[in-house]
Amino acid sequence: MIELQMVRRMMVRGLLVAPFLIGVLGLAGGSEYAISAGAGLAMTLGNLHLSARIIGGVAERTPQLLVAAAMIALALGLGLLTAVAVGLRALGLVYFPVTGFVLIASHLILVLWEAPGAYRRLDKSTRLPNAVHTRS
Repeated sequence: MIELQMVRRMMVRGLLVAPFLIGVLGLAGGSEYAISAGAGLAMTLGNLHLSARIIGGVAERTPQLLVAAAMIALALGLGLLTAVAVGLRALGLVYFPVTGFVLIASHLILVLWEAPGAYRRLDKSTRLPNAVHTRS
C-alpha cells in the first residue's frame, strides 16, 4: 500500500527528529516536557499509521468507499487521540500544552515534509517513456 510506504517514511523522519525534539524540550522544561514531547510524537506517529492502514486497505479493496474511509479514519483517529490525551492528563504523566503542541506541529511538519517527495515519486511513476508532458 502506497499509504503505508508514505507513513513509514514519515515515521523514520519522526524518529530521526525525536531525540533532538525531546532533548531540546527536556532542556527547556525538564523531564516533564521531554516526556510530554515524546508522548505527542508517539501519538502523531500512531495516528498517521492508523489512518494509512484504514485508507490504504479501503483504497485497495473498494476505492469507491475512499471518502467514507477517510472520514472514518479521521473520526476514529480524533477519538483515539482524545482518549489517550485524557488518559495521560488524568494520570498526570504529561504537561498537556507541550503534548498538544508537539502533536499538532509534528502532524503538520511530517505531512508537509512528505508531500513534495510523494508528488515527485507519483509524477515519475505515471510518466510514459518517450512521451511529451505538459503541465496545465
